[in-house]
Amino acid sequence: MKISESEIEIRLVANEVELSQMFYVRWLVLRKPLGMALGTEQDQYEGNSFQLVAVFGDRIIGSARLRKESENLGIISFVVVLPEFRNQGIGTKLIEKLIEKAQQENLHVVRLKSRITAIDFYKKIGFSEQGELFEFLTIPHITMEIKL
Repeated sequence: MKISESEIEIRLVANEVELSQMFYVRWLVLRKPLGMALGTEQDQYEGNSFQLVAVFGDRIIGSARLRKESENLGIISFVVVLPEFRNQGIGTKLIEKLIEKAQQENLHVVRLKSRITAIDFYKKIGFSEQGELFEFLTIPHITMEIKL
């Protein structure tokens, strides 16, 4: 579905309903295709993270999370955009906002685990590959990072 940039709002999760919608979108995109159960799209860092959502109308269509791993290091995870809304800059906007937040928090490096199918997406934003390929949830990944 093609939408205009002005129709998308990138912001913090506003309430419990949106949080539930965000988790569902995460599961739908990242875990359901792997045959994983609802609930596997969450981890122990949920309450200790900066959660962004992409909103179209009253619908959550994407999200991404940043957490502070240490004084200098931030970790981005759970980056998702519903398939019908991809290739419109929504994922890029989510990542750019998280990088802004990392800079505000005086982090020096932001790191993430990228599926190999998303390497080029992250490279365009300025991330570089670190280390070797590894398997995570049965899918080849590589660590990527950007220095701020």
